[in-house]
Amino acid sequence: MPRKMLSKPTVTPFVVAYDDEQGGPENDLIIHFTPEPRLAYRVPQPGERDRGGVLWARVERTSRKGRPLYNLMNADRQRECMYDLLCQVCSEPASRNEDGWLFLDWRMPQDPPTWPEGSLTNMPPVCAGCARVAVEQCPHSDRFVPLRVKLPRLWGVSGVAYQWTGTGWRTDGTIPWLKYGDDRLRTVLASQLIRELRKVTVVDLP
Repeated sequence: MPRKMLSKPTVTPFVVAYDDEQGGPENDLIIHFTPEPRLAYRVPQPGERDRGGVLWARVERTSRKGRPLYNLMNADRQRECMYDLLCQVCSEPASRNEDGWLFLDWRMPQDPPTWPEGSLTNMPPVCAGCARVAVEQCPHSDRFVPLRVKLPRLWGVSGVAYQWTGTGWRTDGTIPWLKYGDDRLRTVLASQLIRELRKVTVVDLP
């Protein structure tokens, strides 16, 4: 029997963006020569570059009282959960056992033939309880595959590339996910952290 979906989710994941969370204005951005030209903020703040030297988008972290945008993730909260391997729904530590951390993912057109081994994901892991909530409430859950990942490597970022034209910024949001070390990252404003999934086992939900 087909699973009956709720007409409206009762839980809003921690990583979801809200319509009252504003990003930083483009006029805060400059080209900084260090000596290679790279994107920078006029007034830098701690933590806005990650260990790979990539500049991250400024996004307000409000009280999450606005309207949730379920198809978007807040860049700051996604980065926090992905970096610290926290549950994307409740922000507590994600489930981990001898087979690794628990992820819910699905096959994408760009994934390698070895999927899920060696695949890339922008979806942070989950805890066991929230995994069941996601399966019950997410409209895309029919695609979910529960995975245990022993080695979820930090791989790179996704974001928007910026180019100064002399009269304003030209942006390109169609660039692919970029691996750390790629020269193009100097002009990218990152919005999502990407991990590569290694030593993966397809499992049943706990």
